[in-house]
Amino acid sequence: MYKVKKIVSCFIFCALIFSLCACGKERKTGSTDNEVYEETIGSLEDNVLFAMIDTNAPLPVLLVTSQVFDNGTGKQASIACDVYYPVDKEVKHTGTIESMGTAYPVSYDETGIYAASGHSMQRFEVDKSGALKLAEGIYEQFDENGNAAYTMEKENETKTISEEEYYDAFEKYNNAAVVSFSYGASDAAR
Repeated sequence: MYKVKKIVSCFIFCALIFSLCACGKERKTGSTDNEVYEETIGSLEDNVLFAMIDTNAPLPVLLVTSQVFDNGTGKQASIACDVYYPVDKEVKHTGTIESMGTAYPVSYDETGIYAASGHSMQRFEVDKSGALKLAEGIYEQFDENGNAAYTMEKENETKTISEEEYYDAFEKYNNAAVVSFSYGASDAAR
């Protein structure tokens, strides 16, 4: 069984390398964006899945996880992942993003990467230096009488917002694409 797993892993790795070389945006240095992550992807354990996503960052962002579930559309989604990005010409782990439950898989759009729960939503960005930072967070809290209060954290400031503003902001998460993780190039096309 181990030998078969090793052969399949090598095949997938080779297919990944060929597909990574065939696609991707050209960088000013002449290499593709995908080549930036080649070594990192090649060193992943057998049970680890990855996704490369386009957000607000200058290059695609690499997300890595070992815990996935089928979200009902055939995609392998996750509620937690590690974020990797090139910093000083070296790919580094820049943070971890975690949602609270399978109803809220990690998602993304052109403005960032999202995590959520039944009472909160966070949007993260990778800045020009490669750091992962909280760009926006909205939270619903309840007092001892069950009354809800809503806050928004943005640009290191926290302010009280209305229930309508909370749900309007949460809609960004609902409209974002669920990250689809894969083991290799053959899964990445889905």
